Amino acid sequence: MQSLFLWEIGTPIVYVTWFVVFAAQIAISEINRRWNWTIFVLWTIGGIALMPYAALHGTPMVGWFPFGKYAIMVATATMTGFLLWYGKRNPEKAHRYALWFGVALWIGLAANIMEANIRDVTIFFEADNYLRCAADPACLKQINDAHVGIDMINGLPETRGIEAAVGTPEWYTTVAANFQASGVGIDPATGFRTIGGYWNLLTAAAGALNIITITGLGSIFITSNPAQKVRGLIWPDMLWPWVIAYDLWNHAFLYNALADYTWYCTLALLLACTVPAFTWAKGQWLWFRCFTLMFWIAANNLLPEILVPPSSITNFSTMNPTANAVCAWAAFLFNVGLFGYWIYRIRVTGRNPWKDPLFTNLGEFREIMRLHADDSDKHFIAAKAGKTPSELGL
Repeated sequence: MQSLFLWEIGTPIVYVTWFVVFAAQIAISEINRRWNWTIFVLWTIGGIALMPYAALHGTPMVGWFPFGKYAIMVATATMTGFLLWYGKRNPEKAHRYALWFGVALWIGLAANIMEANIRDVTIFFEADNYLRCAADPACLKQINDAHVGIDMINGLPETRGIEAAVGTPEWYTTVAANFQASGVGIDPATGFRTIGGYWNLLTAAAGALNIITITGLGSIFITSNPAQKVRGLIWPDMLWPWVIAYDLWNHAFLYNALADYTWYCTLALLLACTVPAFTWAKGQWLWFRCFTLMFWIAANNLLPEILVPPSSITNFSTMNPTANAVCAWAAFLFNVGLFGYWIYRIRVTGRNPWKDPLFTNLGEFREIMRLHADDSDKHFIAAKAGKTPSELGL
């Protein structure tokens, strides 16, 4: 098997599909950012209208948990869109309620991270059960029987080269033997291949630190610089150290839980947030994270027969425990470093890390403020840091 360490080397369609997914996620988030009414048409009205279809069509294939995530993301996308819409029309109240804007967004973000942490810990404790299921032909058949309308087993690497007819007892027996030989487990609830190990606990610890280091909840504002044609929801303290720490953590978690889908749901999905935030949409990582995730979860609920089972567009994980460990260690060490820097900044500034902007010393912070803030907002944010705009270099 030729590989790129984390994933197998796929066919050309895998790479074409990746670019389509990456571009589509950026495009829909950018459309939502520029024309806010599209949020409520697509995700509020459209999202609610399609819930019955998602429930009736998607849940027999993938279960109720993805549907629950879909419903939560419809609410989150609507809330995020409302905050931007409200802030544009009520700038003074947006200042007054900035902390509550931040708290609302923090709840959504922190809950998402904590749910993943719980899932990581669960994988660690269920690792032996996943291995037993993968090595049991009856358990593999039960997985397929539970996913009505889609085959979660045929097409996996462990099914390659089997001569027995697909779905026969002989076929399932051979697949189970291949799983046992590879040392790969399978989650009987989801049908996803996974390998449990200490890396799950490392990743969960990284996620907990990532929640703690979300800073500057009271410093969120709406673009007020008249030179900017597009007005965004600006979180000036959500800068590159935290974004990279989040990306490393999220990739490590999903590589532990949904390894065969990370080609799209981390590499494409995370870059679709990070690239804009580091280029033309500075200070707006959370916006792109919200709406790329909304797009991806909606697609998985509405088109599960295309996106969920193994197929020609799946770029399979190598299922190499070393890859899991490397991803987990990278996430853990970077988040420990971020936490240490977070503590250092609290000590030298004396600021409340959740209420006040903490990373005002970074050039990215000053660039975001110059790009998006008018004089009023510069004074508003600087006052929270106990400084004047000139003292902060704004």
